[in-house]
Amino acid sequence: MTQALELAHKGAGWVNPNPLVGTVVVRDGEILAAGYHDRYRGPHAERMAFDYADEHGIDMHGATVIDTLEPCCHVGSQPACTDLILSHGITRVVVGSIDPNPIVAGKGLRILEENGVEVVYDVMRAECDAINRHFFHYITTGMGVRTKC
Repeated sequence: MTQALELAHKGAGWVNPNPLVGTVVVRDGEILAAGYHDRYRGPHAERMAFDYADEHGIDMHGATVIDTLEPCCHVGSQPACTDLILSHGITRVVVGSIDPNPIVAGKGLRILEENGVEVVYDVMRAECDAINRHFFHYITTGMGVRTKC
């Protein structure tokens, strides 16, 4: 999760109003792929990691996805990350923060569990929540955050 957090920070200043998200995919202690949400309307962190794996012929079956934020389960400007995870044969997903956005809010994890994926959440939650405190505030209140220059 520490590596996923480091990756997530790379999107700072570029993804607003979206959250900062980092993803690392591992199997047997080896990192297979990694990604982060690098710009607004750009590919989600999971998509970046899976695209890398696909381009390099890396088999993801049986791997674990480590995500700083719950994978999305809806189609917006990007396809649902839960569909991507399921289509690649991932067997375990580890998540730091639950996405408070009402269109996700635990539904992503539920979809994965219902499809046989082991889900572990609240891993390094305080750290994962902290990087998205402005996003969480915006989603839960509808108001942006004013900062001093």
